[in-house]
Order: sequence, then C-alpha cells, then structure tokens
Amino acid sequence: MILLYLKLMRLPQWIKNVILFAGLIFSKKIFDQTSFTRVCAAFLLFSFVASSQYVFNDFLDKEEDAKHPEKKHRPLASGALDAGLALAITGVILPFALIGSYWLSPTFFFLTLFYLVFNVLYSKVLKHIVILDVMSISIGFVIRAIAGAVVINVQFSHWLLLCTFTLALFWGFSKRRGEINILQENAGKHRKILDEYSLEFLDLMMAITSTLTLVSYVMYSVSPTTAKNLGTENLVYTVPIVVYAIFRSLYIIYIKNMGHDPTKAILTDKSVLASGFLWLCLVLFLVFGNLSVLLPVIQ
Repeated sequence: MILLYLKLMRLPQWIKNVILFAGLIFSKKIFDQTSFTRVCAAFLLFSFVASSQYVFNDFLDKEEDAKHPEKKHRPLASGALDAGLALAITGVILPFALIGSYWLSPTFFFLTLFYLVFNVLYSKVLKHIVILDVMSISIGFVIRAIAGAVVINVQFSHWLLLCTFTLALFWGFSKRRGEINILQENAGKHRKILDEYSLEFLDLMMAITSTLTLVSYVMYSVSPTTAKNLGTENLVYTVPIVVYAIFRSLYIIYIKNMGHDPTKAILTDKSVLASGFLWLCLVLFLVFGNLSVLLPVIQ
C-alpha cells in the first residue's frame, strides 16, 4: 500500500520543483547555509502540496486515465489502491505541509496555497479550455520560481520568469503533441480537449515557445542588471549549453517520441542531464569564480 501511494504521489515529478532553487543560485546565496536550508525546506513542503494535488487529479481523472495506454496503470485508475484510503492519507499530509509552509514564511504559504487553489481551478475548468490548459501549467512553474525566491527574501529576474514561463509552455505543448501522437483517433476519448489541437498547430506553438525561451535567456544573460547583480558579464558563455538543451529536447520529442512524458524524457536522457549539470557548474564558476584565468588558454 505504501509503495502504491508513493507511486500515486509521482515522486519523479518533484524534479519540476527544482526551479525553487533558481533564486538561491542567481542571488548568490547558494553557499549561505541558512538560505540553502530554507529553500530545501520549501522544496519538500511544496513537493508534498503538489503531490497532494496529483492525488486529487488522479481521483478526478481515474475513469479517463483507465482508457489511456500508459495512465491506466496508475494506482487509482487500475483499482490497485482504494481511492478513499488515498484521499484519507492525503487529507493528513496536505494540512501538515501547509502549516509547515506558513511556519517557514507567510508569503511562501500564500503562494503555495494559491498554487493549490489554482490547480483545483485547472482541474475543474481551465484544463478544458484550449491553450489556457497549457498556459495554466506554465503559470504553475512561475509560481514555483517566485516561491523559491520569496522564502529567502530576494527578487526574481523578470527575464528569468519569462524564460521559465515559455519553457514550461514548450514542454506543455510537447506533452499535448505526444498524447495525440500516441492515442491518435482515440485522443479525444481520453481527454476531450485534445480534439481542439492538431499536430500542425502544436508544431507551430513549440517553434514559437522554444524561440521565446532562447531569446528570454539570452536577454537575461546580457542584461546590465544581471551583470550588476551577479558580478559578472560572462553569463553569455552559458547560452550555447541552453541552445543545445533546447535542440536536444526537440530531438527527444520528434525523433524519440517522448514528448508525452516530459519528466521521463528529461530524467532518462543522459545528454539533457549532462547539459544541465554542465550549465549549473559553469554558472557557479562564472558567479563565484574568475573567468579571466581561462581567457589566455582559450585565446
């Protein structure tokens, strides 16, 4: 039962909440023990709240999920886990997570609560409205980014927020494309909103959002404000890694046909993971190191 409930919580999805650490990195507080501890606590609390929402969503969508070739194996859709028991456990976890959020930071609590309420609105209304269904998911990532910043009392760059929003849009549209590609004529039976999309339209949306993501990140990396806040004008050197990661994502979606499950696609692709690790290392080096030491070698 415990293993089934952990599966229902979708622990791999917690990777989405790593965005909470962005404010810690770009505020140069990553080596501050107090700030790091607060963001780690925020990550765990937000993850428990998000997992609680997954349980509610699976409960509401269990009949639709039962018709999906992959989602039918989920604990509630398959009937392996009793729905009443799952809701009862969640009814204990969620209040404790919310209380912990308030104890950590009232502002963080209200953002977390807003995320929870907004997702309920998404489950009931927004996910049935074309385009807004994907935009709603993207707003959730922006909330995560802001929540990670407020818990350590720092501001989050508007360019980075825009980059977060457009990147989430990109993966959201890729998920819709992957679902249509897998389910084909049965797509609308699984999720009615899929009848409102076509592969051609989604290809266009992905092209636009991937471009916006790159432009947003480039603008952030060359912004004078960024140079002032981070103490370096060399963040532009990370742009090629971001470009590669976007191109590799397109390869995963179109060639490996894994767009329907973005989390699995990212976690199982060694190139994406390696580029993410390299990007983080380079950012930390540029912010806390000295690139001028390498310039003679590069030249």
